[in-house]
Amino acid sequence: MLFESAIIVVLALGLDALFGELKRCHPLVLFGQYADWCKAWFYPKQTISHLGAIFLGILCWCVAVMIPLGVLMWLYSVLPNTGQLIFEIFILYLAIGARSLAEHGQAVAKPLIQNNILDAREQLKMIVSRDTQHLNESQISTATVETITENTHDGVIGPIFWFLIFGVAGVLVFRLANTLDAMWGYKNIRYEYFGKFSARVDDVLGWPSARLTVLLFMIAAFLKGKRHGYWRVVKWGRSWYSPNAGPVMAAGAFALGVSLGGSAMYQGVLKSRPILGEGVAAQGRHIQQAIGLMYLSIMMLVVILFFIGAIQWLY
Repeated sequence: MLFESAIIVVLALGLDALFGELKRCHPLVLFGQYADWCKAWFYPKQTISHLGAIFLGILCWCVAVMIPLGVLMWLYSVLPNTGQLIFEIFILYLAIGARSLAEHGQAVAKPLIQNNILDAREQLKMIVSRDTQHLNESQISTATVETITENTHDGVIGPIFWFLIFGVAGVLVFRLANTLDAMWGYKNIRYEYFGKFSARVDDVLGWPSARLTVLLFMIAAFLKGKRHGYWRVVKWGRSWYSPNAGPVMAAGAFALGVSLGGSAMYQGVLKSRPILGEGVAAQGRHIQQAIGLMYLSIMMLVVILFFIGAIQWLY
């Protein structure tokens, strides 16, 4: 029943709030090392055809995901009922990164508020892939708010959504696919075709949970007194190059009343990006507000789960 799943979600969120991300031997870090080994084993260093690179990307994704998934699901199947419950809570806890995301955001916001731009740039470097050495306060704040809003989906709402749909298997596939997209889905000469399958799988899996995140952000905007302009979020989201990150960040920009997006430098190359939102330029205080938006979204989702679960239990 949904009520039982909601309790598991709350317990996993509680573990994340108490302990945060594992500092040593995090399973996703170990998975990343395993995925790198798979890539080195299957993907040759010499140039191959685009079709060959796509095929090897599919093969490598299947090996990287299906073997650990099969082992973990076998382990889950042989556990007693209590053991399965603990396993579900622990796996969901590992997949959720709310506290870690908040801590990284605060690490950027604190020096910004103290007008320490150099320290803020160094802290930002830990959570984004863009060049940070010449960013000003608004650009640093924009990058951080984008990261928090996007990862509210990737690291919180998405794992919870897929756990509710398919249990342990759902959250494992979503989180592993999301990790492989981050590792292989970027576009450069060597990985553009090899990483296409990883990127598309992540897009497909993220589509429904990203829309749930957008809905939660819109409810948050409504609670803050915004009654008009919701249609603009759809327009902004469609202009973005990512089908899931765009709508999520656009909804976050709307709820926070800031403008996100705009051109940014990646590995020395200026990338033109659309503007998301019509609000003020992001500042340090908006980073803290984005963290608050994440936690408000979590609270609303939990309330919705318990409300629907209670209805199921009564009827």
